[in-house]
Order: sequence, then structure tokens, then C-alpha cells
Amino acid sequence: MTLWTMGSRVYGGAWSTPPVRALFTDERRIEGWLRILAVLAKCQAAHELIPDHAAAEIMRVCASIEVNPEVVEQLRIDYETSSHSTYGLIRLIKDRCETGAGEWVCFGTTVQDVADTWMMLALKQVRKLISSDLGRLKIELVVLCQAHRETVMLGRTHGQQGLPITFGYKVASWLAETRRQIRRLDALAVYGEVGQLCGAVGSLSGQGSRALEIQAMFCAELGLRVPDMSWGNSRDLVLDWANTITTVTGSADRICREIYNLQRTEIDEVRERFVSGTIGSITMPHKRNPEVSEHVGTLSRIVRANASILAEGAAHEHERDGRSWKAEWHAIPEIAMAGAKAVQLVADLIAGIQVDADRMRLNLLSSSNGFVYSEAVMMKLAGKVGRATAHRLVYDLAMLAREENLPFKEALLRSEVVASHLTPEEIEELFDPTAHIGQCLALVDRVLQDAS
Repeated sequence: MTLWTMGSRVYGGAWSTPPVRALFTDERRIEGWLRILAVLAKCQAAHELIPDHAAAEIMRVCASIEVNPEVVEQLRIDYETSSHSTYGLIRLIKDRCETGAGEWVCFGTTVQDVADTWMMLALKQVRKLISSDLGRLKIELVVLCQAHRETVMLGRTHGQQGLPITFGYKVASWLAETRRQIRRLDALAVYGEVGQLCGAVGSLSGQGSRALEIQAMFCAELGLRVPDMSWGNSRDLVLDWANTITTVTGSADRICREIYNLQRTEIDEVRERFVSGTIGSITMPHKRNPEVSEHVGTLSRIVRANASILAEGAAHEHERDGRSWKAEWHAIPEIAMAGAKAVQLVADLIAGIQVDADRMRLNLLSSSNGFVYSEAVMMKLAGKVGRATAHRLVYDLAMLAREENLPFKEALLRSEVVASHLTPEEIEELFDPTAHIGQCLALVDRVLQDAS
């Protein structure tokens, strides 16, 4: 029986990528903790906190332990018996050590030092994996933006037709945002991804007189930054990581929501690549649903919901608060897995997206009934009668045309007031979509230049 969708052997692939899901298995966590405990012993011996022979034996045992089902089951039993997440592993190492070396395992160190350090190592790998897919998305967006730099289409605001734009302009917005998200992830490596060897209350009291030297070596050996301050009760680093993944998946959701809407039958301007054999409905055989776009929205909601759990940890009591810390064990893996899958999916989607430029132009020229040129007409008239007067005149004509179901151009040609300022030829010139895309092309070029 599956109690957790992300762990389902049938459906789990829809909720994570294999590399990210593998990071959070029991086996990988235990292997990570063994490595951390071995490095800890090495660093403590190097600074004469524990005997050299004990460190060597601890390192040998940690490297020799095969994390198989029997080991996992024993650790489960130990946890349920002791209610301590690390006691069973420490005992396992101690029992396998010779010459009394086991007495020095995890010396002067608390469980949160081990767990937080492992978590940061996992988050570092998650960042790299998501960054890789974001880089792939950026490349695909550049190609798409270049291909449709001049492809005119309807711009829409509040769900309604607005003014002409180009599809390349729309994609350039996605590209610029994706580039910012890459920078945000890169920033995590600069000020995040720190180790945690701070002790029970954060004072490093168990690491002896050379505690800060041990901490520095410990972090360097593991490829993490040295924290400027103990952070057992200061979870802003974790929350910042979660918020970054939330904004990344928010961008993915924005892109996919736009594709979802543009694929609506009545719009039909872009489509997800169809894979033969994909079934949209068992009752409506004709359906080709925007499955990927829809699912990215689902994954993004999971990320946002779990980020709110981590936000609760910002209010931390005293030097350690288990309520906040333990909630991370649930929320972080789900954020990582859903976030990674969302970015992978949107990168794949853009790589295979189908753009119907003819449909875009048809929607612009026919379904809009000419109302998308109202701004152009107003600005032309404003030079003759003033902006406020022009706005009122065009507004009245647009409302009249809608009530009488007239094309906007016909309403303009019928107006004696408009005729006193604009000739029919001048009105006709205003209904050229390529003349009213503003700075779309320049903005596309600027984004593409920055992307290069």
C-alpha cells in the first residue's frame, strides 16, 4: 500500500526526478551520515581532540558499513526503541569498532550537527541539479525567442484581448525571468550551503579549545562553507533556500500556465508536443490535454505549501526548537523533489513546443474585431484634440461598436468627429498590427543580448 505519492513505485516518477528522489532515501541519508561521522573523527584527531588510532578505526568502520535492508531495519528498531534519530547509528559504529575506538564516535557533537550538515549537502546537490535544468530551459528559450522575434500575436490583459505584441516578446519575458532564477540559485552557493558543527546550544563546547579550527576543517572536508554563527536556532538559511525554489517553480508555473491557456481550443496558438499513445480522456477520445503544463502547476502548489511549513520555523525558541527543526524533515524533501520535477518538465516542454504563427495572426486579425488598435487610434487623435478628449471619443465609439456588433474600423469610419480629424487612408494605416508592437523587438534584442 502506498502511503505517500512521491514514494509510489507506480506514480512516483510524476512527482520527482530519479536523481533528486535518490538523495532523500533512507540509504543515502545513512551513507551521508556515515561519511560525516568519519570526517568528524578525522578532523577531531587532526586537532588532538580524540586519539589518532580511534579516528582511523572509526573511519574504517564507517567506510565498511554496507547500508543494506538489514541495517536499515535495525536502525528503525533502534529509533522506535530510543526515540533518538542518531543513537542507533552511533551504536552500530561503536559495536563494530575495535580497541575501544567506538567510545569516540560523534564525540562532543549533537545529532543536529550531523543532520543539518547532511541536509546542506543534499540541498547543494539539489541546487546543482535544478540549475542544470534551468540552464537547459534558458537555451531552449533563447532558440524560441529568436525564432519568433517578429511573430505577431494578441497581447492579453485581465484575460481579455489587449494590444498586438510578438510571441518572441512573450518568450523574452520568460527568458529574462529564468536568467534571474539562475542567479538566485547561484547566490545560494555564495552565502548558503554552510556546515553545522556547533554543539548542543551552539557554543561548540564539546569540541575543545581548538573547536573553531575543527569546525573549519570539518566544513572544508565536506565542501561546505564555514558558518559565521551557529544556526541551530536560526533557520533563515533553510527558509531562504525554500523561498528560492518557490520563486523558481513560480516561474515554471507562470510559463506553463500561459501555455495551458494558449492551448485552449478557442485560442489554439501553441500546443504541447503530442506523444503518440498519450491518452487525454477515457471518455473523450479526441482530447489532447496540456498535461505537462497542468502538472507543473500542481507541483508548484506542493512547493509553495511546504515552504509555508518552513516559514513557521523562523520563530524559534531559545537555542533549539524541535517543532521547527523536525518539520524540515518533511517539507524539504517534498520541496526538492517537486521543484526539480517542475523545472525538468518545463525545460522538456519548451524544447518540444509547437507554435502556430498562422493561428496567432488569424486571432489578431479576425477575432479581435479591430479593437486591439484602440490605443493607436486614440494616440493619433490625441495629437489633434488632446489625450482626454481622444480617450472619451474612442471609448464611446468602442462601446457603440460592441453594442451594435460592428467592427471597430467601421465604427470609426462612420464617425463624423473622427472624419474631421483622420482620413480613411490614415485610419487604414492604423490597422497594421506590425506598426503597433511598440518596443517589442528592441526588448527581445536586449534580452537576447543579455542572455548571450
